[in-house]
Amino acid sequence: MADDLAVLCFEADLEEIVAAPESARWTLKRGDPLEVFATMSPSRAPGEQFQVRLLYREYPGLPSLRFRDPATGRLDNARAWPQCPGFRPQSLDTCVSWTAEGHALHPEWGNAPATRLNRTGNVLFRSLCILQDTLDFGFTGRYGG
Repeated sequence: MADDLAVLCFEADLEEIVAAPESARWTLKRGDPLEVFATMSPSRAPGEQFQVRLLYREYPGLPSLRFRDPATGRLDNARAWPQCPGFRPQSLDTCVSWTAEGHALHPEWGNAPATRLNRTGNVLFRSLCILQDTLDFGFTGRYGG
């Protein structure tokens, strides 16, 4: 269960994101206290929509990243995932330095200056922007599994 301060920080950061011009490309929906769902598209394939779920165990912290099947709401469908560097749809996880899954695979990232968690600023916004950049510059198609 999330503590009150973490929830307040998360809510304040989410409000800031909604007011930011960058968020015009996203549809955001609040989930549990430290969870947000975002619908995003790669700039080169605007017809491809992906529903991402970011869930924080603590905030600020590293989010757990999953892609949700829009038809069923399930988080265990590899076909809901985009193919991008570091994304592993077949394992339903990521190997990127800004997610909890990436740090679980590479604990050494927690101590390296380039990959350790940066708790300053709006951590949720940073995660969404990194994800959008990944879709814009690394997307090669939807996983066909």
